[in-house]
Amino acid sequence: MTDTEGSLTERLAAHWAGLPFDEIPAEVVGRVKDNILDTLAVALAGVRTEEARRVRAALTSVQQTGSGSLVWGTPFLLPPSHAALANGTSAHARDFDDGGGPGHAGSTVLPAALAVAEATGADGRTLIAATIAGYDIGYRTLQALGGFAAHTDRGWHSSGTMGSFAAAAAGAKALGLDAERFADALGIAGSFTGGVWAFIDDGAWTKRIHPGKAGETGVDAALLARAGITGPRHIFEAEWGGLFAVYNGGQGHPEQALHDLGADFNVATAYIKPYACCRGSHSTIDTVLALIQERDVKPEHVRHISITAGETAVNMLSIDPIHTVFDAQFSLPYAVTIALHNRSVGLDQFDPPRIDEPGIRATFQKISMHVDSSIQLEDGPRLAVEFTDGETVTLPAGNPTTAKGSAQNPLSHAEVVDKAEAVLAPYGHEVARDLVRAVENLDDAPDLSELLRALRAGRQGE
Repeated sequence: MTDTEGSLTERLAAHWAGLPFDEIPAEVVGRVKDNILDTLAVALAGVRTEEARRVRAALTSVQQTGSGSLVWGTPFLLPPSHAALANGTSAHARDFDDGGGPGHAGSTVLPAALAVAEATGADGRTLIAATIAGYDIGYRTLQALGGFAAHTDRGWHSSGTMGSFAAAAAGAKALGLDAERFADALGIAGSFTGGVWAFIDDGAWTKRIHPGKAGETGVDAALLARAGITGPRHIFEAEWGGLFAVYNGGQGHPEQALHDLGADFNVATAYIKPYACCRGSHSTIDTVLALIQERDVKPEHVRHISITAGETAVNMLSIDPIHTVFDAQFSLPYAVTIALHNRSVGLDQFDPPRIDEPGIRATFQKISMHVDSSIQLEDGPRLAVEFTDGETVTLPAGNPTTAKGSAQNPLSHAEVVDKAEAVLAPYGHEVARDLVRAVENLDDAPDLSELLRALRAGRQGE
C-alpha cells in the first residue's frame, strides 16, 4: 500500500525529528515533568519487588559493565536496552505508574529515554523532549488501531505493543536522529512489538515486564536505526504483514493517529494514578469515595453491592480468589472493599493484600460483579448499593479514563509530590526531596548528573 504523502511512521518521524525543544509549549513541559517525577518515584519504590529483583538477577548474572546506563535504585550499570528493561519493570512492578500514551506511558517511555540520554551525555531538555515524543507517538500509534478499548478488546496489551513505538520514538529523539533514521527506528520497533493479556488468567509476571520489554525493544530499534539498519516504512499499512492486518483485522485509523499533530502533544492523555490498582477500577473508586464522604458510609452499613460492567471490564477486574498483589490490583470488588474500610486506596492496601483479615473478607463477600454486554469499557460500571436499612442507591461510575488523575480531573503538582513522598517514605525523606528537586530543575539542567544522583540514592545494593 503506497501513500504519496508518506506512511504513518514517516509522517510522525518527520514531525518529531524536526521539532526543537523551544517549540514545545511550556505547559506541556510542566505537565510532563510531573509524569517524569511520578514514574521515577514509583520505579524506585518498585526496585524492592520480587519481579524487579528477578529481572535484575537475570540481566546482571550474565553482564555488568563499568559503563552504560544506571539501573535505578541500585549500583548496577547495564547496556542501555537492558537498563530500560530493568527500569521499566521496576516502574510497572506495582501498577502504580501513569497511564495513557501507549497504555502505560511513563514506564515504557522514560526508561528508554533516560537510558539513551544518559549514555549519550544529553542535557535535561533533550530528555524532556524525548519523553514527550514517546508519549505523543505512543498515543498516536494506539489511535491508529482504534484506541485503547478496541485494542484491549482484541486481547492485546498496549503497553507491550504500542509501547515499543513509544520507546523507539523516545530513543530516536534522544539520539537526535534525522527523519529517515527516525522512521527506520519506528519500523524496526514495530517489527518486534508484542504483548497479550493472557497473564490475566494466572497472574503471570509478563504483565509487569511488558513496559520494560517495550523499552528494550525501542532502545535497540533506535540504536540499530542510527547504525543504518532500515525498518519497514509501512509497518502499519502493508497489506500483508502490516499491523493493521495482523493486529486489527485489516482496519486502520491513520487519520486519528495524525489528528492535531504538532498542536496536541498528548501528554495530557497520560493520567497519574491516585489509586494503586488497575485504572479500570478508578472511576468506581471515585464514586464509592464520594458516596462515603456524602453519607459517612461504613462497611457495616452495606448489605450488598452489585457491580455491572461490560465483558472486557469483568474479564479484567474480577480476579478471585485473591492471593497476590496482582490479584488484588485486578479485583474491583477488592478495591471497593478497601475504599469502604480505609477511605483511601494506596499501595499499602495491596502490598500485601489484606483479604485474609476477617472484616475485609466479610465486606469483599458482599460485592458481586455482573456482565452487561451493552456496556463498553469506557462507559464504566454501574453500581447498585443496598444498605442494611433497605435503601438501594444506583450510581453510574462513569468513564475510567476520566477519573481522578486524568486531564479532566488532574492531580496538582503538590499532589504528585505527596504521592512521590508517600511511596518513597521507606527510603527516607531526603530521597524524595532530592528527586523532586532534580525533576523540577530538569529543563535547566546542562546534564543529567543531578537526576542520576537522586536515582542512585537509597540503592538496594544487589
